[in-house]
Amino acid sequence: MSPVLALRVALVRVGFALGRLLPVRPRVVLATSHADRLGGNLARIRDELAGTRRSARVVVLAWRPWGRRFGRVEAALAEIRAGFLLATSRLVVVDDYFFPMYVVRPRPGTRFVQVWHACGAFKKFGYSVVDKGFGADEARVEALPIHTNYDLCLVSAQRFVPAYAEAFRQPPERFTARLGIPRTDLFFDADRMAAAAATVRRRYGLPEGKRVILYAPTFRGERTTEARNPDGLDLEVMARELGDDAVVLLRAHPFVAAAAPSDPVLAGFLRDVSDHPDINELMLVSDVLVTDYSSAMYEYALLGRPMAFFAPDHEAYETERGFYFDFQAGVPGPIFTTTESLAAWLRTPPAEADLERVRRFAAESFDVADGAATRRFVTEVVDPALAP
Repeated sequence: MSPVLALRVALVRVGFALGRLLPVRPRVVLATSHADRLGGNLARIRDELAGTRRSARVVVLAWRPWGRRFGRVEAALAEIRAGFLLATSRLVVVDDYFFPMYVVRPRPGTRFVQVWHACGAFKKFGYSVVDKGFGADEARVEALPIHTNYDLCLVSAQRFVPAYAEAFRQPPERFTARLGIPRTDLFFDADRMAAAAATVRRRYGLPEGKRVILYAPTFRGERTTEARNPDGLDLEVMARELGDDAVVLLRAHPFVAAAAPSDPVLAGFLRDVSDHPDINELMLVSDVLVTDYSSAMYEYALLGRPMAFFAPDHEAYETERGFYFDFQAGVPGPIFTTTESLAAWLRTPPAEADLERVRRFAAESFDVADGAATRRFVTEVVDPALAP
C-alpha cells in the first residue's frame, strides 16, 4: 500500500472512530467522489427529499479528494469528515466508487446504498477489470477491497445483475431493478422536459431548423486522473459534410478537463456543452446520439431516437477495458470507423430498422421506467432507513 493510500485509510478511520463515540442520527448522506457537485441519481434524490419536506437532515459530499482543486489539508479534513458521517448517519447513498466506504466496518443502524452513475452493463468496471490496463491489480484489492459494504444496489434491469455482482463481488440478492433509476424520471415528465430543453437551447444558442447531433464519447486512459478525449473523429470533416444542416454538441466525459477545439472552421457548427451538469437534458434537444462506449446509450434509448457508434479503436478498447456483451452485435445502432462513413450515415433519415433496434434495446435494458423511480426510492429506501 502506498504512503498516500495508507494515509487516506488512516484519516477515514480516525473520523469513523470519532463518530462511533456518538449515536447514529437520522441523517441522509449523498456522496460522490468524482465530481464537485451532485448530478444524476443523487441530484434527483436530493431534490425529491427537499420537495417532500421530509424532516431528515441531508448532507452532501461532492468532492474529488487529493485532486488539483484540493490542498492537502482540505483533502485530509474531507477524509476525516467522510469517516465521521459514515459512522453517524442512518443512510449513505453513493453513485460511484467511494473510497471511505470500503475501509471501515459498517456500524449497526447504518445502511449503505449504491445507486451507480450508469444504466445497463456495457464496459467493464470494478473487479471485472482487475489486472486489466484500466483496473487495479489483484494485490491492491486483496490488501484493500473495493465496492464492499453495500446493503443495496440499483440496476436498470434484473438481467444485468450477474455483471454487477461480478464487478462489486456482492451477492445477487443485494441488487434490485424493481425501483427503477431515478435520473430516468426526467423522460416521463413532459413539463420538465420542455423547460429543460428550452433552457439548453437558450444557453447554447441552438438554431431552429437544424438537426442537433449530440457527440458524447467516453474517456481514454488507464486512470481517471489521466483521462483524455479520443482523437479519432475529424470535426472539420463533419463540419464540411454536415455544417449547412446540423450542429454538433460536444459533451466530453466529466473526467476530461480539455476544452473543445477552437478552430474557426468549426464556428457555428460545434458547441462545447461539457459544462452542462446533466447529459440527459442535452439528450432532449438532440435528434441523434453519436458515442463510442458511453452508457449514455441506455438512457437515450428511452427517447426512441437513432444513435451511431464511432469506434475506430474498439479492438484496443476491448483489450484495455472490455465489455459485458459483444460490442459489435449488442449496441443499438451502426458502428463506424471513419469520419466520412459516419457523416454519410448522418446525412440520411434514420431507417425504421435502426429505430426498432433502439426500441428493443430500451425494452431489454429497463425493467421499470415510468417516471416514479425517485419517489419509490425515497419511500422504500430512505424512509425505512430513517424510521426510529
